[in-house]
Formats: sequence, structure tokens, C-alpha cells
Amino acid sequence: MPVKKLALALFIAAVVLLYFIGGGEKYLSIQLYQDLFEHSPLATLGVFFVVFLVATACSLPVTGALSLASGIVFGALTGLVVSLLASTLGGTVALLSTRYLLRDLIKRRFTGQLAVVNKGLENEGAFFLFGLRMIPVIPFWLLNLVIGLTSMRVSVFMLATLTGMVPVVFILAYTGSELGDIDRFSVSAIFTPGLILALTLLATFPFIARFLVKQARRYINRE
Repeated sequence: MPVKKLALALFIAAVVLLYFIGGGEKYLSIQLYQDLFEHSPLATLGVFFVVFLVATACSLPVTGALSLASGIVFGALTGLVVSLLASTLGGTVALLSTRYLLRDLIKRRFTGQLAVVNKGLENEGAFFLFGLRMIPVIPFWLLNLVIGLTSMRVSVFMLATLTGMVPVVFILAYTGSELGDIDRFSVSAIFTPGLILALTLLATFPFIARFLVKQARRYINRE
């Protein structure tokens, strides 16, 4: 087995083993990080980043929830940075797992999604991935796996993922930061200007993003 495949297989096996031995579900608790943050902010940041990266690498459907949690624990800007880096790196590991280990399995399981992605990449190139990151028609975890079946360069995948996710992740982290400022839930605490703005952005962004991506596609097609 080539060195890359062996290293990736060992990494996945170690993650699965540590998850079950160490009671991995407890690391998905927001309260854990809030309590830890009060005593050691840097350690909390490091642990959360690793958990986020590993969860994404294992293709768990938790990217949105963890982005929201990052805002609750760390605030909007730090939460944005942590979420973007962890999801991009974790997504890259997932892509590589398809490319080097699970190619036949993923190809059989997600034939329909692969056809859609191949057609989109053929017509629009990397912008197709960028658009899907802004408008998650295909779930984040699934898109990582399917892109691994294509010939897209890893560096292009990382750049399109990182830039395409900025608006969505920022809105989630900002919403989380507003929720994190609530000491006790009540009508007056929930309906603050900041939280109303955050919820409005969450509700309207898919429509705004769809319009922007549509206009950009028209411009690309004209070119």
C-alpha cells in the first residue's frame, strides 16, 4: 500500500478508535467548551478546532452546528476563523479519503450526485464548487466525498471551499455569538437587534446567495 494511503488509513482508524475509547460524544457538547473556556481559552480553542476538523474529516453532518457553536463559545470573528480553517482542512481529508481509500464505495453509493457534480464542473469549473459552498444544495460532507472522485486539484478545492463558505459560516458564527450573550431566555432577551439581524440573515441569505451565484454564472457564460 502506498505511503499516502497507509497514512490516511491509520489516521481514520486512530480517530475511530479514540472516539469510542475516549467517549467522543462528550466533545460535541457546547457546555463543555463554555466551561473550559473560562479556565483556559487557548486550550479550549485548540480542542474545539481538533474536534471540528476530525468530525468534518469523518464526514459527520455537523458543520453547521459546530459553526454555530463556535460563535457561542468564541464570538463571531474567532468562531468564523476557527470554523473556516477546520472545515476546509477536514473537508480536504474527507476528499483524500475518497481519492485514495474509498473511491469505489463512494462511486457506487453516490452515482447520481457524481453526475451532477461532473456536469457542473465541466460547465463552470471551480466556480461550480464555490457556488455550492454558498448554496449547499449538496450537503457539505457529501460534496467533499464526491469531489474526491473528480480530477479537481486539492489546492483549488481548498480555495473554493474556504472562500465560498465565508458568508454562511460568518452568519452562523454571528448568530451563535448573539445566542451566547443571552443569560436567560425570555422574549426581551431573544428579540434584541443583534439577534433579529442574525436570524434575518440566516433566513434571507440562501435567496441572496442564489441570486448572486446566478448572476455570476450568467457573466461566466457570456465570457
